[in-house]
Amino acid sequence: MQLIDNSACSDPAVNLALEEYLVRRSRGDGAVLLFYVNAPVVVIGRNQVPHAEISLQVAVRRDIRVVRRLSGGGAVYHDRGNLNFSLIQAHAPDAIISPAEVLQPVVQGLNGMGLPVYLNARNDIMVNGLKVTGAAQYRTRGKCLTHGTLLVSADLGALRRALEADSAVPFSRGRVSVRSPVTNLNRYQPALDTARVREVLIPSFAQQHGPAFPLVLDADAWERIHQTARTKYRSWDWTMGRSPEFQLRRNMVFPWGPCEAVLHIQRGILTRIDLHQPAGAPSFLNTLAVALEGCRYHPADITTVLQDIGVLYEQPGTAGRVADWLGASPCPWC
Repeated sequence: MQLIDNSACSDPAVNLALEEYLVRRSRGDGAVLLFYVNAPVVVIGRNQVPHAEISLQVAVRRDIRVVRRLSGGGAVYHDRGNLNFSLIQAHAPDAIISPAEVLQPVVQGLNGMGLPVYLNARNDIMVNGLKVTGAAQYRTRGKCLTHGTLLVSADLGALRRALEADSAVPFSRGRVSVRSPVTNLNRYQPALDTARVREVLIPSFAQQHGPAFPLVLDADAWERIHQTARTKYRSWDWTMGRSPEFQLRRNMVFPWGPCEAVLHIQRGILTRIDLHQPAGAPSFLNTLAVALEGCRYHPADITTVLQDIGVLYEQPGTAGRVADWLGASPCPWC
């Protein structure tokens, strides 16, 4: 078994790019085990809509990034109290690697520390009915990536606030997260930290996959990894533009009365805006709604359209509120 400990890097984009590099480019039949610890971030599943999963206000206010991973499943919160582990294995086209099989060394290692964890039917690792980790998988070209995150000493208050969506999403084709009550492992062993858990899990995985030998990547490999982090995992195109079709409802009260906009968004593009407004609303709102069709649902693009049709100049007192209403305020993936 080859081992990479990337715990010194807390950049979630780099760590997800490293996972992708390993699953796409690792050779041979031996397993590759990776550990890393991220700075505060919400990692959404491949087929999720971020607006339906996170609190944008909390993410922006607390500088919590949002990134999309390769695998499916639900949204998870990471911070420096989470230990993330990934196992890359070869698999035949007609063979399925069970997440339960991959998680057994984690359960056995934690049990060996005296922690009463167990695996439930959803392949979550639990303790006393509370979740401490879940797992997701991604398969490609004869390789299977199984990864999960262990709650060791995470900020559970930040986790709950970040994962409480503050956007109204009346329709979505995205995968919706299954919410579960969670806890930290250090609730049962207060001195426990991610480094100690990692020390225990390495020999536990080695019992199943053979002795652990360090895998050292060359400069070319790291250049590819950092390029993928820049062009994919930090990009709007992957994080927001990859979203399945959804609708977003936004309400605001203006001097002329309350207004509602239902935005239809597909792959990050505004396809239609339905306005519900009082009779005295200014006509430029209808012009703006038509002008926004076909543009990216991105703050910069919305602001550009406002400028192009003259709203920022003709309506200086309300233009900022209109921009906020339609989503031109900062977001954690722009």
